[in-house]
Amino acid sequence: MSRGDQLRRQWLILDELARGRVSRRALAERLDVSRKTITRDLEALSMFPIVEERDGVDVYYQLLRGAKPPPLRLEPEELAALLLSQRTLLAALEGAPQRDAAAAALDKLALLQREHGYRRARALPEVFFSSFDKPEVDDGRTAERQRALQDAALRRRRVWLDYYTPERQRARARVVEPYVVHLHPRGLHLIAYCLERQAFMYFNVHCVRALRVLDETFDAGARGFALEEFLGTVFDGQRGSPVIDVHLRVRDPTARWARALHYHRSQTVEEREDGVEIRFRAGPQRAVAARALSLGPDCEVISPESLRAEVASLARRVLARHERPGGILPPAPDPGPDLSRVPDSVPPTPDEPAQEDPAPPGPEEA
Repeated sequence: MSRGDQLRRQWLILDELARGRVSRRALAERLDVSRKTITRDLEALSMFPIVEERDGVDVYYQLLRGAKPPPLRLEPEELAALLLSQRTLLAALEGAPQRDAAAAALDKLALLQREHGYRRARALPEVFFSSFDKPEVDDGRTAERQRALQDAALRRRRVWLDYYTPERQRARARVVEPYVVHLHPRGLHLIAYCLERQAFMYFNVHCVRALRVLDETFDAGARGFALEEFLGTVFDGQRGSPVIDVHLRVRDPTARWARALHYHRSQTVEEREDGVEIRFRAGPQRAVAARALSLGPDCEVISPESLRAEVASLARRVLARHERPGGILPPAPDPGPDLSRVPDSVPPTPDEPAQEDPAPPGPEEA
C-alpha cells in the first residue's frame, strides 16, 4: 500500500470522526481494511483531540466537540507543482461556477505557504497555537472572530478592536498588531502588540465586541516576540508576574484523577507512593493559588512559601463565607495592581468612557 493511500485513509477517518461517534469495526468496514489497520491509523493520528470509549467488545472514537480536522499543509515541491499548474487549471475551469472558488483557494495556499516559510526563517511562531484539553462551547461569534484574527495575523495587518475589560467594566478602542491566537483550556485569547500601551498584551476573544482589519501592515519580526517567554507569564487564562516555580503534592484519592489534568506546558508529574508531585513554572500567583485550591484538601503547596500563604488565605475566606449567614464577607484586602493584562513596566492609563456605538476606521469589517 502506498503512502498516498495511507494518508488518504487517515483523512477519511478524521472526516468520519468529525461527523460523530463511530466504532472501530464500522471504520474498518467503510474503508475496507482490517481493524488492526484502523488501530495503527488512529495511533498515527494521536496528535488530534480524539476521544476513545470502550463499549463491550468494540471501541468507539470521535473528535472532541468543536474540534475540526487540521488545514492541509503542502510540501514546497507540492505547492510549486500546484501553483505552476494554476494557469492551466483556471483555463480549464473558465466559464464553470467553480472557477472563482478555485482561484481563491490557490491564492490562499500561496499566502499560507509564503507566510509559513517567512515564520520558519525568522523563528517566529505560527499565528495559531493550541494547548487545550477541550475546546469551549462556542456560539459562532467567537469562531468568526478567530478566523478574522488569524487571517489578519497571517497577512500582518493591524486590527482595530472595541474591547471590553471585565475587571474595569469598561470598553475602549485599541489598535493592535495580532501575532498569535491561543486556544487553551480556559478559552481563546489573542496575543497582540498594543500600539497604545507599547507592549504585548493578552486579549480574551470573548470580550472583543467588534473588530476591523485595517489596511496598515506591520513587520512581525520587528518586535522581538518570543512565544515561550510570553506563555510563561500566563496561567489559566490570566497573565501576570512574577513567574514562580510551583511545587504541589497531591495525595490519593484526588491524585487518582488529578495526575491526568493539564496544568501548564512546563509541567512534570512525579509518581509517589501516596499520590503525585506536580511541578511547573508559571504566573500569575493568584491564578495558580485558585487552581491549587480547586484540587481540594488533598493538595498541598510545597513551594514557594508565598503561594502556600496565598492558598491558606483563600481557604480561610472560603471557610468564612460558608460559616457566615448569607455568605457575606468583610472587604478583601487590596490585591495590588492588576497584572493579568500588562507587564509591570507598563503604567496604567486612565480609562475612557465605554463606546456603545463605536465608529472605527478602515473599510474592512470582520
